[in-house]
Amino acid sequence: MFFAGAGAGLGLLASGEQSVVQQAPSNIFNGGVLVTTGQAGGPPVTPFLGTKADCVPLAQLGYFRHLGDTDWLWGAKGSYIYQDKVLTQAPLLVPQSGTSSSAAVPSFTGLAVTRSYEVFVDNQFMLTPFVGRSFDNGFVYLGAGPSLSRVGTRLNDVVGTAIFPPGALVSGLVDVSGRPQSFAQSQWAWGVAASVGATYFLTPCCFLDLSYTFSQPFPRTFHEESPFRNEIYSPVVFVGTLMGDQTGKASTHSITLSINVGF
Repeated sequence: MFFAGAGAGLGLLASGEQSVVQQAPSNIFNGGVLVTTGQAGGPPVTPFLGTKADCVPLAQLGYFRHLGDTDWLWGAKGSYIYQDKVLTQAPLLVPQSGTSSSAAVPSFTGLAVTRSYEVFVDNQFMLTPFVGRSFDNGFVYLGAGPSLSRVGTRLNDVVGTAIFPPGALVSGLVDVSGRPQSFAQSQWAWGVAASVGATYFLTPCCFLDLSYTFSQPFPRTFHEESPFRNEIYSPVVFVGTLMGDQTGKASTHSITLSINVGF
């Protein structure tokens, strides 16, 4: 039997292992003359973004058939779930240490400050071959297969700061990168999915499907890069590049109930 169905349920987005790295090579000009070059960076930070649950819609299309005259069956279903969830840490602080070509500032410390770091998953497709066993009014099943999810990250209002010692052109806590910058990226990521469920036939061609589905996307590392020019300490001007990488990993868990029609 081929079947198509729609339903809804509870979806949970859970943070995976996060890794965020930020760095900023820069040049310092005084009156238009290059006087110092520098580099700041630090080890990755690993924020934990927690979980978020919300209602999710579901659509699915599938096929199943029995193995001969037995109660065992096999099949496959393709599912679409709109997750639309965001995990957030606010603020995100990434410690920095740096060096420069200036004899007055051979080394320094700092902090990359991000107002909020977000990881999201929205559109999610899964193809799940399954095996099962039928009973009087339905069947139970278990399956696993590939998933395709749109995963993304956002870094909102990033500012690179440094602490320069007395004797530097600008000393104390310094806003190096100037005006805050924001970054947003998304990608379609392949992953794995597993599902377990049970059906109940209301009529010979109409049934309810209650299922739990887990999906783990595997996105590539997100890379950010943007130039900055900071003139707030004029005639001292900072010119450089904000750079960073983040993993944006998350997994999804969904418990859904759908009504399906066979044809």
